[in-house]
Amino acid sequence: MRNAKWSLASLMILAVLVPMAVLAQAGFDKVSPFGYRGQAAGIKVVVDTEPAAWQGKAKFLPLVIFVGSEGAQTITLNQAAFTLTDPSGKVLPMAPYDVIKDKKSYGDFNVANDYTFIKKTIEAGPDAQSYNGLGYQQSVVVFYPNVSGKPALVRDTAELRPNAFSMFLAYFPNPVPKAQGTYKLTYTDPATKGVVTVPFEIKWR
Repeated sequence: MRNAKWSLASLMILAVLVPMAVLAQAGFDKVSPFGYRGQAAGIKVVVDTEPAAWQGKAKFLPLVIFVGSEGAQTITLNQAAFTLTDPSGKVLPMAPYDVIKDKKSYGDFNVANDYTFIKKTIEAGPDAQSYNGLGYQQSVVVFYPNVSGKPALVRDTAELRPNAFSMFLAYFPNPVPKAQGTYKLTYTDPATKGVVTVPFEIKWR
């Protein structure tokens, strides 16, 4: 009887501890309902997944990426500096603009809609507030231009000054529609080789 009681108590403890262990292992650092943060060596990266949450069946996922330099260092931003690891462990590069602008893949007007969405719901929200104390360096990089407004021109490489942050729209392949599990965005500074990884999940709509 005592052993039976001990077994029941053990199961109850495990039922509480296992979900906590899973959350700790995922390592999510949330800054908003859809925003997740990672930081290392004076570089802070926030990924907002709200645009992606509506595009779970699309060939490409739109993510809003914020990057800030909190120290005296200048960091480099370009497409090759960012990769996405999907829940299966597959590492995916950022999609070229030539692919994204093709309406059979995603389309310029869908990109324009994403920019409108960002303007209304994300740009001035809690993700940006994670960078309080840093100056905002507008449109440092533009990997995907907005055919309906600004930013209108591609700027595929730029330097982010010290004590500043910026944000941009990024698209990554979506090989498995609405995949469940942990995604990881990785930024590797081309100059310093500093690495920041942001684990996150997508709350599909």
